[in-house]
Amino acid sequence: MQHSPLLMLGLLLVSALLMSLLASRFNIPRIAAYAVAGMLWSEDLLGGVLGLDMTEWSQALTQIALAIIAYTIGGSITIEQLRRLGKTITFCTIGESLGAVIAVVFMVYFYQQNWVLALVLGVLAATTAPAATVAVIHQYRSKGPLTTSLLGVVALDDILGLILFSLMMVLITGLDLGDAVITSGVEIFGGVGLGVVIGFLLAFFGKKVRNQSFLLPMVLSALFLSQGLAEWWHISPLLTAITIGFSARSVYQSGGEHLFAPVEYLEELVFIIFFTLAGAHFKLSVFLQGVDLVIIYVFARVIGKMVGIRIAAKLSQAPETVARYLGFGVVPQAGIAIGLALSLLHRPELQDIALLVLNVILASTLIYETLGPFATRYAIVKAGEARL
Repeated sequence: MQHSPLLMLGLLLVSALLMSLLASRFNIPRIAAYAVAGMLWSEDLLGGVLGLDMTEWSQALTQIALAIIAYTIGGSITIEQLRRLGKTITFCTIGESLGAVIAVVFMVYFYQQNWVLALVLGVLAATTAPAATVAVIHQYRSKGPLTTSLLGVVALDDILGLILFSLMMVLITGLDLGDAVITSGVEIFGGVGLGVVIGFLLAFFGKKVRNQSFLLPMVLSALFLSQGLAEWWHISPLLTAITIGFSARSVYQSGGEHLFAPVEYLEELVFIIFFTLAGAHFKLSVFLQGVDLVIIYVFARVIGKMVGIRIAAKLSQAPETVARYLGFGVVPQAGIAIGLALSLLHRPELQDIALLVLNVILASTLIYETLGPFATRYAIVKAGEARL
């Protein structure tokens, strides 16, 4: 029996709200509750019993939710903050990304004796998922050097992850280096360029709007358009949305808050939709297939990121709170890694490991998206930047 998408979405939202009420009693990050609520309606649990299928309509909702989250990340970082913490953010981004790559490559190769599998998983480990980090920061109204550095790192490390992935594909599949550089360059710089143009136009017209009720439709229209164009032109939708937020804030300057305040009213709904849908894609069979490799990947990636950030923070003379706790905030992983893993299925040279890699990434994503919010909360609380 085919159920209406509205019924399925309604079940997800109601379950998430009820679960969040329970979570609030124990001071648990709400998005962890949302992910668990989504898992209840996954194919292997209630979703399978009731015949619910979300695959056809969930992708578009997930993409626009992530775009809104990325837009707020870009708007959370100002030029002044980059001047003050730019060195710390740059060093920590490189440190946590390369730390994860090295740790995962070493541990997976030691366990599987397969350098191709180890290299692929290692490169995929570089990226993070900004949605979970932003949700926790907003829930606890966190502000300070750690928070600013964390937002900067999660915005930049996906760029580095895309570059590393392109170089890895050249090494493994024998692709032409020039073609790989062009492809990755178009995806990265195209996303930034499109984001700058749309962000500038958004700020320009935003200044002329007198009726505040038009601002939210204007922002959402810009984000919808940007995601459609990014998909059409094969450039990074995530980088496009981040750049829109950053450039719009920079152009509007002191009045930039007008372009972000309306989106804050939608913030909780966006988080509920994004994380319940992420949880709803849980598959027990995926988790059980290669569970030992999943555990190795999860622990190696976390350790690599924490050690890498610790070293990079010392080299950049970052504040002690950043050096000590930033690693906990980059634990989550989701969209970019899954997208890159999916692309491997279309590479004939990697057919023997592509499905295994995808299973490992999907299973570890469930763990990261459930436990990651607790790690981020721990970081901002210990740094004294959360308002409990």
